[in-house]
Amino acid sequence: MTRSPSPRISRRALLLSSAAAAGVGATLVVASPASAAPNYSVIPRLPGEISRTDTATSRVGRKKYEVIDVVISGDRARLFVPHSAKPGTAVSMIWYYHASGSNYAALSGAYQYSADQAVDQGLVSICPNYGGSLYTNPVALAAQTKAAAWVTSVWTVSASLLRSNSGGGTLLAWAYGKRMVPAIRGAYHASGSFDMEDLSRRDPSRVLPIYGNDPAAVRAANPLRLPESAWAGARLRVTGSSEDELVPLEMHGGRFYRRALPQAKEATIVVHSGEDRPNGHTVPSSTNADMLTTFARWLREGPA
Repeated sequence: MTRSPSPRISRRALLLSSAAAAGVGATLVVASPASAAPNYSVIPRLPGEISRTDTATSRVGRKKYEVIDVVISGDRARLFVPHSAKPGTAVSMIWYYHASGSNYAALSGAYQYSADQAVDQGLVSICPNYGGSLYTNPVALAAQTKAAAWVTSVWTVSASLLRSNSGGGTLLAWAYGKRMVPAIRGAYHASGSFDMEDLSRRDPSRVLPIYGNDPAAVRAANPLRLPESAWAGARLRVTGSSEDELVPLEMHGGRFYRRALPQAKEATIVVHSGEDRPNGHTVPSSTNADMLTTFARWLREGPA
């Protein structure tokens, strides 16, 4: 396990969550892809597919990929599928966890920059809706379980990498700690939530109804309460602002880092400024390149 220095992240920001009273913010929501001229010649129609765009081309490597929406047991998900990732083959994947107030379309919004470049590495990206902005309630957990089963019915997953922003951080942490997706190599947790009990205390009128107004249900689905052994061999990179008032780094990303550190293969934390945001809650655009570099290294290093 390692603890790296905390380099400053650039002040150029991609604001991924609003400062609305909702709490942990909402990522940019992009409309469903138009079915301009769907191409099924390379990537055939996937189970549950409801739409795909014309074939896209990655901005850097000029690799072809399909932007596909599917419905998995009632939960919508968006995927970027490189032409190299034919069904039935072995693939590596990025699982994206959208912020509160956002949805599956964050893959074409907040996460588009990194997911497009991940195509150049042959990575499949997926962002389920997870039932909405439900943190770790039973609907969200069921959506995660069903999405993992769907993915493994289409491909052989050789490696999974996890990325969250803001309110998606809690589900990422639970999914990692419970190993809810196959072959996890590591997770990138950006300005994210972690301690559900803290969130329920800060905003009870919004958070408690998600758990049936039952504080015991919040506690039972709080990744902070997972045993330390849940992080054995984990790889984790946390980023966040020391000025964040919506999702305080000390109570969330920092707590995740400290919880994982004793058992993790690698745990690092990067602290950046609030970039003059009124509440200090922001995800700098430089996290995109940092995530891609980190993920590429973890893939090279192999399983923990």
